[in-house]
Amino acid sequence: MDPWLLFVDLDGTMWDNPDISMLTPPFRRINSDVIVDSNSVVVRLYTGMARLVEWARESNAITSTLSWNEPSIAIEALKAFGLLGLFDYIAIEPHPYKGDMAIRVLERVRKERGLKIPACRIVYIDDRDIHLDDMVSKLGDIVFLRAWVDFKGVEDAITLILNGLSRCG
Repeated sequence: MDPWLLFVDLDGTMWDNPDISMLTPPFRRINSDVIVDSNSVVVRLYTGMARLVEWARESNAITSTLSWNEPSIAIEALKAFGLLGLFDYIAIEPHPYKGDMAIRVLERVRKERGLKIPACRIVYIDDRDIHLDDMVSKLGDIVFLRAWVDFKGVEDAITLILNGLSRCG
């Protein structure tokens, strides 16, 4: 498969917390799917999301977070879950302009890997579609999956991703 790019939101997509930036590190890992912050707030990893990112990497994807958060807190949560190594790029910034973050990742991919990824080979997964217009206006006709609406599990997501990427030719 030709290289493609997977952008994954964090809050409400990778894990069940709606705003990890509001929590207080350090995080403590309870098990592979659960961490708690210093105030005992529990955060659960959504079943299968790590496996989906692993599958993407095995399927020639370049992987990146795409999250509107306080970077240091979100990165600490990724580390606590043991997920930081799943992502080739970390795009976490404290503003809602995900299209701008995505453009910066694409520029890095072009500079560092010599790859120009077309819009039809970009997959963006988020639990909300509020950033979709910004993403499309900046990137073009990407493949968008709304987590927990368009798919319920990893196998559904994989099928939708493969179908979406197949339109690129």
